[in-house]
Amino acid sequence: MTIAVAATFTAEPLEQSLTFWMQEQGIPARIDFAPYNQVFQQLLDPSSLLATNHNGLNVVLVRLEDWQNESQPDACQEIERNVRDLLAALTAATERSPTSYLICLCPASPLQAASPERVLCFKRMEELLLSGLAGLRGIYVLTPAELAATYPVREYYDPHADKLAYIPFTPVFFTALGTMIARKIHALKSAPYKVIVLDCDQTLWGGVCGEDGPLGIEIDSGRKALQQFMIQQHDAGMLLCLCSKNNEEDVAEVFELRSDMVLKRDHIVAWRLNWRAKSENIRSLAGELQLGLDSFIFIDDDPVERAEVQANCPEVLTLHLPQDTATIPRFLSHIWVFDHLKVTEEARERTALYRKNAERERFRRKSVTLKDFLAGLGLEVQISVLAAHELARVSELTQRTTQFNTTALKRSEAEIQNLVGSGEGECLTVRAKDRFGKPKARLKNYLHGMKSGLL
Repeated sequence: MTIAVAATFTAEPLEQSLTFWMQEQGIPARIDFAPYNQVFQQLLDPSSLLATNHNGLNVVLVRLEDWQNESQPDACQEIERNVRDLLAALTAATERSPTSYLICLCPASPLQAASPERVLCFKRMEELLLSGLAGLRGIYVLTPAELAATYPVREYYDPHADKLAYIPFTPVFFTALGTMIARKIHALKSAPYKVIVLDCDQTLWGGVCGEDGPLGIEIDSGRKALQQFMIQQHDAGMLLCLCSKNNEEDVAEVFELRSDMVLKRDHIVAWRLNWRAKSENIRSLAGELQLGLDSFIFIDDDPVERAEVQANCPEVLTLHLPQDTATIPRFLSHIWVFDHLKVTEEARERTALYRKNAERERFRRKSVTLKDFLAGLGLEVQISVLAAHELARVSELTQRTTQFNTTALKRSEAEIQNLVGSGEGECLTVRAKDRFGKPKARLKNYLHGMKSGLL
């Protein structure tokens, strides 16, 4: 892939860290830089580096203060004009090309950040840019707050390099920025995991619920942070399961009696609470959810249990929860597979959809024949032309490796929009509903008449 970079400052120091991470991910990549401060020219010129990048990602680095004119009576007004021009240029660029864009907003210099007036201006401009980009397809954003929260760099500004060569940041900051961009590329290009399987004792809480009782276990700040993180993953579309060597009633009492358990039973789509091998239970969960083992992440504190799962379910990504619970939040923030670029409405509803599917499966087993099952479902199917708000979900389905993708071709939102808009093919969406609600595969997509094929 080609990573084309345009910036309002000299960005070439980014190359070293970005090249390193591309090699670590096994992604063959070429990194090209546009001339200094040529962002608008790159977006508007159809023969530019960004416009001719048809196999990769376009990265636009913006430092808002680079757009201010100190000679103007209102410098913020000048920045706002440039922000609005950027939105217009990006709109035009995404209509011409299927290539995705990553817009990185970089931090202001310490002098600018020390001015309350400038801070207020930059915050307002960032909100304006984010709201404007929200309606564009195939565009992802990295904010200064997100970068600082994940990879904080104390000495990020280099005043001498900024004055001499318009290189405003230190090598350490460029390393952090390159790493964060690599994480975004990883989330964009990698097949997503779908299920997180959690141990209970010494993982979700300290102690053993069967011995200490529901009131005797400990939920410290680290484990509470773990539970809060899992709720965020649930809300982003991940399915949460429990797999623990416990009596089911003991675990149920913890969820019922401990008010400080932020993770609730409603967040859990399925569980295996028994004394069987955990690899066996994870395979059972995979069968119940009808998902491949390579969609699963397993988190446990016990090295013996982790080794057993790794030996018997090597497809499962097995993670070691730190023994020092104070380090759990930092540990989780650096696991790239938990990154989500965009969250669709279907993803937010995923746990409920799988619960309905379990009810549907129980009804199927009770039905005498397949004909009786279909007749009792009350199935309704609606086929329609792709709508703009469905692009994210259609793109998400092309990332699937086990369902709804017969060619293994993965398409971004921008690519799908470009293919359909060019008249090369037609994209239809299929929505199904029955007596239990929406099937777990709510939206399937088909493309007809394509030369290369979407599915």
